[in-house]
Amino acid sequence: MPVTENLPTEYHQQDTDYYCGAACAQMVLHSIGAGHLSQDDLYNDNHSHSVTEPGWYTAPDGLGWTLNNRKPAAFTNYFVLFEPGDEETISRKIVWTIHHYAVAPIAMVYGWAHWIVVKGFEASAAPTSSGDNSYTITGFFINNPWPPTPGPLPPPHSTGDICGSGGIYGIVNEHISYATWQGTYMTGIPSGHWAGKFVALCDPEPPAKRSGIQSEPKRYADGERIIDKKMAVEFAMRAMEENGLRNHDHLRNMITDVNPGDPVLVHRLDKPNEFYYIIPMQGREKNTVSLVNVDARFGNYMQSAFAGDEKGRISFKPLTKDAILKLLGRRVIMNNKRQVISIYPEAICIYSSLVWRPCRESLSPYLPFHMVTVGPHQIFIRVDGRVFTDLHTDGKGI
Repeated sequence: MPVTENLPTEYHQQDTDYYCGAACAQMVLHSIGAGHLSQDDLYNDNHSHSVTEPGWYTAPDGLGWTLNNRKPAAFTNYFVLFEPGDEETISRKIVWTIHHYAVAPIAMVYGWAHWIVVKGFEASAAPTSSGDNSYTITGFFINNPWPPTPGPLPPPHSTGDICGSGGIYGIVNEHISYATWQGTYMTGIPSGHWAGKFVALCDPEPPAKRSGIQSEPKRYADGERIIDKKMAVEFAMRAMEENGLRNHDHLRNMITDVNPGDPVLVHRLDKPNEFYYIIPMQGREKNTVSLVNVDARFGNYMQSAFAGDEKGRISFKPLTKDAILKLLGRRVIMNNKRQVISIYPEAICIYSSLVWRPCRESLSPYLPFHMVTVGPHQIFIRVDGRVFTDLHTDGKGI
């Protein structure tokens, strides 16, 4: 019998662009009774105990040390770093930790770039043991601590704070199809000490040792061309039904009567043949309460994001050409201030779709970029108005 389990793990943003490990530790430790610990303290613990390999902001060993050192005395279990050589093993380990121990694991995603909290799962059945491989995983619920808290000083984190209220404050409810989890999130660490490993902090029981049944994503188009916006809307609405998103108690009231807005096409810069649509959904209050992503070639459901409730909103609105030109101004300093280029509106090219790849400047597929070409140079304007002259992909544990 299909099962959904989603732990009430309080959402908080990371306080800097490299505090993902600290924010995840804060969320999980709070869920087991440790309170809202300082992200500064947690990061210092993570970083100073990341001793296996240099170059990490929060490495797997450092995060594991922090969770076990900071857990409250009343929590009698402990956390173990699991690092199998395949995605399925770690994914089933994550499911078992949520189901049996009722604690959200912390997983390394986008290669070695980022830590997220995995707070829930969907499957064909609940696992019967840590070694059970008879069920099919269909999706995960996550807390992604990105983007960083805005402003020069982060606010103190507390229950009911502004974290998760959408846009620059993060998204409190995210659902990922298992195919997207496999292809975009849990992709394995590319090199170094953990090369080829799929990493998460989970409960101590041993994982399944054999592969089990895996689900196949439904594809509705042949992939020979990019589907049009009308089809994207049809597939997004179908996805909400087929994936049972309206059946979840915390989502039902929010998305029962949604109306789709204008789909936005996004091109994956790191995967040149991959495109996706973001379809905003408006609720009863005429706010954007959900974003649904579908594959722009095949039409299959990828993932979705939701506001905290039906009165909340998610900020998502691509910029107009005039807004982009205003943000660029008359000159842009390029390449770490080593070059200045002039902006002439008649001599720039704004790419026809938005673009995204996992990078320090955006670790959420819901915050893509407009890409502007000026002669040989490229400038990236994130949909919230931030301007970047480079996208950095070399951060470990940010």
